[in-house]
Amino acid sequence: MTKDYGSLYIVSTPIGNLDDITLRAIEVLNKVDLCAAEDTRVSKVLFNKYNIHTKITSYHKFSEKSKTNSLINELKLGKDIALISDAGTPLISDPGHHFVKSAIEANISIIPIPGVTSVVTAATISGFNLENFTFYGFFPNKEKDKKILLNKIKSSSSTSIIFESGRRINKLLNIFENTLSSDTRLMIAREMTKLHETVYRGDIKTVSRLINESEFGSKGEFVIVIEGIAETFDKEISNEDKRILDILMNKLDQKLAFEIGSEILKKKRNTIYQIKIKGEPS
Repeated sequence: MTKDYGSLYIVSTPIGNLDDITLRAIEVLNKVDLCAAEDTRVSKVLFNKYNIHTKITSYHKFSEKSKTNSLINELKLGKDIALISDAGTPLISDPGHHFVKSAIEANISIIPIPGVTSVVTAATISGFNLENFTFYGFFPNKEKDKKILLNKIKSSSSTSIIFESGRRINKLLNIFENTLSSDTRLMIAREMTKLHETVYRGDIKTVSRLINESEFGSKGEFVIVIEGIAETFDKEISNEDKRILDILMNKLDQKLAFEIGSEILKKKRNTIYQIKIKGEPS
C-alpha cells in the first residue's frame, strides 16, 4: 500500500439496537477524517448517542459512482475515511462495492471493522444446519430471476437466506407455497434486535398464518432462513410407494412426477430423486 495514502475503514454498525456497536467501531469513527454514510440522518442518530463529531458525507446507491472518485482523491491526500451503511455490515446488499473496488485499484489500504450483520444473526437462531449456507440478498423483481433463484433454493441441501421488505413478504410467501415443497421449513426474523423483534417458525403455511395473525403483521424488515433439503435417505419406502412412483415416472415428465410423488407420499423430492435416479440406499 502507498505509504502517504489514508486508509479506508469498512465499519459495521448496529442492525437495530444501538448498544450492539463495538468499542473499536466507536474508536475508528472518532478518529477518521470523514465518514461516508448511506443515509446521514440515520447515521447522525448513532453519532449523537456516542458523541462522535466526525464529518459525515452522503454515499448511497444513487451517488456511489459519482462520489467515489472524490473520496478516492481524499484518501490519496492522506485522509482516513470510514464507510458505513444504515445498519449492519456495509456492502451486504448495501452500497460500497464500487468504492472498495476503486480503492483496491488505487492501492489504498482497506481495513475491516467487524460487527453485526443480520444474515448471520438470523442464521444462528434458525436451528438449521449452518455448516454451509447461501445468502441471496433481496428476492428479485424480474420473473426470470425469481425462477432461477427458486430453483436453486428448492434443490439445495444447504440453508438459504434472503431479505424481503414488509410490503412484499406476503407475496413472497405465496410464491413459496406455489413453488417449494409444502414441508419446507422456514424461520423468519422481523426487526431483529429492535423493540418489537419477532421470530416465526414452521412450514410455509404456518409461518404465513403466524405473520398475518401477528399484531405487527407485515410491518418492518424480514430475514428469511430456509432449511435445505435433507441429505439423508428416507429408508422406509414401501413397495406400494415404489409402484406409485413407477406409474408417475411412466406417465409424466420427471420434474412433475417428483413433484406429485412428493405430495402423495409426503416425502421430500430429494428423497424420491435419490431413490429413482441413483438407486435406493442399502
